[in-house]
Amino acid sequence: MGLPAETDPRQPPWKGAMTNRTERIGKFELIERLGEGGMGEVFLARDTIIGREVALKTFRRSALAGPDGPGRLFREIQAASRLNHPNLVTIHEFGEKGGVLFQVMEHVAGDDLGTLLRNQALTPREILDLLAQVCDGLAYAHQQGLTHRNLKPANIRLGRVSGRPAAKLLDTGLTRAGTGDPAGAAAHLATLEYTAPEALQAGKADGRADLFAVGAMLHEALSGRRPFAAASAADIAQRILHEHPEPLELELLSDISPAIQGILDQALAKDPARRFATAETLAAALRSARNPEWTPHPEPPLSAQAPVRMPGLAFPHPGAPARPRPLRLWPWVLALLIPLGAGAGYGLHAWRQSARKEPPAASSLPPVAPVLPPVAPVPPPAPVPLPAPEAPAPPPAPVPPPAPVPPPPAAPAAKPAAPAAPAPVPPGAAKTGYASLDLAGAAVGKDPAGALAYLEPAVAADPGNDRAAALRIVALYNLGRYGACSKAIHEARDAGHPLWPLALKHPALLKMLQQDAAAPEPHLIRKKAPAPAPAP
Repeated sequence: MGLPAETDPRQPPWKGAMTNRTERIGKFELIERLGEGGMGEVFLARDTIIGREVALKTFRRSALAGPDGPGRLFREIQAASRLNHPNLVTIHEFGEKGGVLFQVMEHVAGDDLGTLLRNQALTPREILDLLAQVCDGLAYAHQQGLTHRNLKPANIRLGRVSGRPAAKLLDTGLTRAGTGDPAGAAAHLATLEYTAPEALQAGKADGRADLFAVGAMLHEALSGRRPFAAASAADIAQRILHEHPEPLELELLSDISPAIQGILDQALAKDPARRFATAETLAAALRSARNPEWTPHPEPPLSAQAPVRMPGLAFPHPGAPARPRPLRLWPWVLALLIPLGAGAGYGLHAWRQSARKEPPAASSLPPVAPVLPPVAPVPPPAPVPLPAPEAPAPPPAPVPPPAPVPPPPAAPAAKPAAPAAPAPVPPGAAKTGYASLDLAGAAVGKDPAGALAYLEPAVAADPGNDRAAALRIVALYNLGRYGACSKAIHEARDAGHPLWPLALKHPALLKMLQQDAAAPEPHLIRKKAPAPAPAP
């Protein structure tokens, strides 16, 4: 009998096809292989303790660049495990068994968005609703300080809640493979069409890059074609940076609002500042566009008899339905009070007239002296004398014209600039025959040994020279020194040149990686060990 799969160092449990024999990772029994991505493989598994079916993802060691790759992965999964949202897959566990790093998460029964788009199984209204749910999950993750970084149809699984499609996002917050491993770089090139321009140029982006990916998926879902499709990765990157996708055929999308074209243009803007500011605003726009009559900013119709809008008065929208007027009681109250007031006024007038005709009654009381003394009349105020009119001011004296200013003396002719000094040759490179980086780069394919003799001291003298680092990797690969080539890739990354941005910037390195990935047996990818024969 052989060792159990979880402890057998010759055969990790994710290698090879599933067989009738039980394969396990810790307490999890592997049932079925669901798929493979840039960082590892995903299996349907069963927790043998509580009986729950889960999705178990294993990670390739080669995809974890840097000496702290496993530690960085643990911190990212730890941060993502705190997320709790209906549109984000819940992470249950992370661990290591027999040298295998694995992550256990919620299993969503259903297809991914890419499969449904290929089968054209969704209507335009369903597409808008599902992508609005994707934006809901992104909005929650962005509020927690996490971005998705690799949003694509394969990372969106569609289950059902109460009979309705529900979107679930996978791999939120995980750094993509390809920063230090050629296999990871090739996998990342396959999903390049959903990458935002700022992520291609600087390698760093915020949540608005996720909204660019939503826009790319929206274009693909409504038009049936990817917005930046091209024959090679370099052409895809060029289109993302400088070209705009073809507009939608709105006549074929009559069941949604024509304003969807404006939403798409804003989501795919090259400048992040011109995109939607938050995922919430994009989600609201997508839900509103499900109504064919919806327009983002309706303009009032022009009319020669438009009402004058006074401050403090609200006017209904021209298309709004008429509201019933409330019952007004004040005219009836006023009609009742007017005759009562008139009658009261007439009675008061009659009483005053009768009081004047009756003689005053005699009184035994002595007359009362006035309390206040008589007020003396106030004399009128004395007239205030008016000021005398001012004398008119004399006219201003004429200003003499300014004296002519003599022209300044001509400046002496500038001396011709001294010729620029030639670029310094790195120490130890004089014997190679190549006096500059351009000459060494041109010879990296025909004379890799001579070019490498120049590039080695050039990289040692200036580790920040990304072009010299890229050409050095290519020269080592062309010489067949594959171990030294992998070491040069890691040294370039430690010097601040990750392989993925470096390959996009220098076509020679990109062509080399594509050539190696397409080879029957790639030299820079770890080869899989053959599966051991089952024990008798």
